[in-house]
Amino acid sequence: MNNNEGLSTSRRRLLATVGTAGAASVAGCGFQAPRADDSEDGPAESPTSRVDGLERYPRVRVGSVDELSDGDVETFSYPLDGTENFLTRIGGEAWGGVGSDGRIVAFSGICTHMGCPVQGQVKPAQEMAGPCSCHYTSFDLSKGGLVVSGAATTDLPQVRLDVEDGDIYATGIDGLVYGYRNNLRDGTPIDDATEE
Repeated sequence: MNNNEGLSTSRRRLLATVGTAGAASVAGCGFQAPRADDSEDGPAESPTSRVDGLERYPRVRVGSVDELSDGDVETFSYPLDGTENFLTRIGGEAWGGVGSDGRIVAFSGICTHMGCPVQGQVKPAQEMAGPCSCHYTSFDLSKGGLVVSGAATTDLPQVRLDVEDGDIYATGIDGLVYGYRNNLRDGTPIDDATEE
């Protein structure tokens, strides 16, 4: 047997050993196939069962065009209870803005970097939110919550708005709210009802 045959045989044994070890580690990774008696529904009080019927964003009244003056910042929960957002009328027209002048916008009040609040740092006249208190990220409210500076790499989620008979309604969210895998899960949904 020449030296090349010995290397080739050793290489094949090594690859076979590595392949077997890899397959064994994948097989033992803890995956369990669902059992026949497993139900996808959680207990009646579980977060999963509470939001099973929530397949779309609710339409919720969050303010009034006439009552929102320049510089005002109103807070509201949407789409889940405790998910804080802010509503404001900025200095100029905004992407996704509503009202006759397109200046009314709403955004998540939580920075997309580490979840620190930005709603206390909203400057409507400057069309900015931030800097967030943790890592100094600022967002442009006229451009869909675009990151202007700081550590965040994801824009601030914008709440979609609609105006009907002078009332402002939240109808959805563009972007993922920090800390959630799904904006409509893992909490108590806000009902399609008036929010003040």
